[in-house]
Amino acid sequence: MKFRLQTLGRLRLVDDDECDVAFPEKGLLILAQAIAGGHREQSRNDVAKLLWSDVMPSQAFVNLRKTISRITSRQEELGHTFLSFSQTSIRLETDALSSDLDDLLSNVPQDPLSRFHWAIETFRDDFIKDLKSQGPALRDWVAQQRADHTGLLRESLISAADAATGPDRKLVKSAAVKLLEKNPEDDEVRKILKTVLALEGRQYEPRLLPGIELASLSAKAAPASALTSAPPPEPGGDTRPPRVVLLPPGAGNADTSATLFAHSLIEDVTIGLCALRSVSVIAPYTAAQISLQADKASTYEQHAISYILDTRLTNEGNRQTLFTQLIFFANDEVIWADRFTLDDHGLMRSRQEIARQIAFAIASQVERNESMRKTYESNAGSYRSYLLGQRFLKQLNLPEVRRARKSFRDALGQNADLAPAMSGLARSYFVEWLLTARGDSELLALAEQHARDAIAIDDTLAAGYRELGVVKLYCRQFDESIEFHQKAEALSPQHANVIASFADTLVQASRPDGGLQKIEAAINLNPIAPDEYFWTAAGACYSLAQYENALAYIERMRDPTPADRLAAASWGMLGNRKKASQYVRKTFDVHPDFNLEKWMAIVPFREEWQKTHYGEGLRKAGF
Repeated sequence: MKFRLQTLGRLRLVDDDECDVAFPEKGLLILAQAIAGGHREQSRNDVAKLLWSDVMPSQAFVNLRKTISRITSRQEELGHTFLSFSQTSIRLETDALSSDLDDLLSNVPQDPLSRFHWAIETFRDDFIKDLKSQGPALRDWVAQQRADHTGLLRESLISAADAATGPDRKLVKSAAVKLLEKNPEDDEVRKILKTVLALEGRQYEPRLLPGIELASLSAKAAPASALTSAPPPEPGGDTRPPRVVLLPPGAGNADTSATLFAHSLIEDVTIGLCALRSVSVIAPYTAAQISLQADKASTYEQHAISYILDTRLTNEGNRQTLFTQLIFFANDEVIWADRFTLDDHGLMRSRQEIARQIAFAIASQVERNESMRKTYESNAGSYRSYLLGQRFLKQLNLPEVRRARKSFRDALGQNADLAPAMSGLARSYFVEWLLTARGDSELLALAEQHARDAIAIDDTLAAGYRELGVVKLYCRQFDESIEFHQKAEALSPQHANVIASFADTLVQASRPDGGLQKIEAAINLNPIAPDEYFWTAAGACYSLAQYENALAYIERMRDPTPADRLAAASWGMLGNRKKASQYVRKTFDVHPDFNLEKWMAIVPFREEWQKTHYGEGLRKAGF
């Protein structure tokens, strides 16, 4: 049996049938380093320094001995020896396996177009893109290999660009986008991309984006070795342009012409944006992979992405539309949204105009938002703590809320002027007040204090006004609550969280019809919504006597526990005492000291009819 080491893409050992063969990860790294460097034999000391540069040398040697033991054992099981070991050295048995790196050392085509085809096919994926071991020496070595491969791709592109015609131009665009993702300041590659776009009749020129190109950031050229997963900028240093990812719509209707068109359209816009200096754009292939990730927030953070263009296809009667929204990742704010009609009859006719509108909106909105981005990212440690707090706060349970509060405090400890972290702190106290259901006035007072502090730090951000509006609602100051929410919405008219909070205020202010409209708009903007959206929608439906709809919204919550009282009341009003009693028991399991009269005393309904209606449902449920 023959074996092959795959290093481009996922690092793995495969057999004749291209099936994965289990082998110690560190053993694969030793093989990759020996083959890439042309090392027939290396000292144990050099290998230990490469793999474990972040620990004491004595510990590195212990780790290496354990790794050698695992490699030797596995090679005996396979009946093949790829690496042999002496007391002082490690030897690569070159005849025992082949590698995808072999072609880099020989058989490279000399004709420019053939060499370009070879390079774009060979370097489709990054070298060891799934690297888990992150010691500095190993990380630097991998970065250098990637930089070398990028250099080969760039060299082949420049040599072949003038000769490319027909289908080859698509490959030229693809290679240029990939290279500009790694180094947005590569003027020679950008010129090639613009030339190809012009030959296709595409007009992504600075004159179509007034002021954007001239006002673009004077970014430092990123080194060729920059990894795709770039770290967040350090304070006062990096002035790279912001990174944008354009996510293709989901593949739920992958066979429809509208879906195929939409995917093509988003790729079209992505390529066009690469001709600008004001943004750094994630290549379409990477964007497609990101769209499949379960934990997108971690992926955005890992790749230092500042803006996300989220897209989805929707059916509206007998027509399909493409809904697009540009999200500022730092505070999860929608800074632009629009909807485009995709009827079969005008698909190709409208493609250029839609692409132009989306490209213009992204470039102009990002430019407008840059001072805010710099505020968030000027202190990398503070920003990371803030993002962590945001993630914890999405869970409606006390342990996560308190973890969020600690993260916000950590963020403020490093940057006391980070207004969003102060708003997050305010939010954490309010959510704790809501979850404990004890009417603790101290928690609300702390929430109000931190909301006002957030506004004092930056009165142009919506979050502080939103939190202050929430506190005023539960203090039964309904008019003030509505006023603060109106200010928040005016500052950020498409921020789903602001609209959802406004919806809750309207429901509690005995305007459930208006509240339901608002929360449906928020869910439309943020369809994979946090639980509190569905909880608010359920409350609005209950007040409108739409009990089945209320229960349907509760069922959409990932953790419906906080809405147990509302579910019990809904089943009570539907006359299903057996079902209602299940939620009554669940409520007492979570809150053994729950008292109906005390709870009704703190529920902030403005008008008596709404409170009476809610109390009726709870009593019918068995509270």
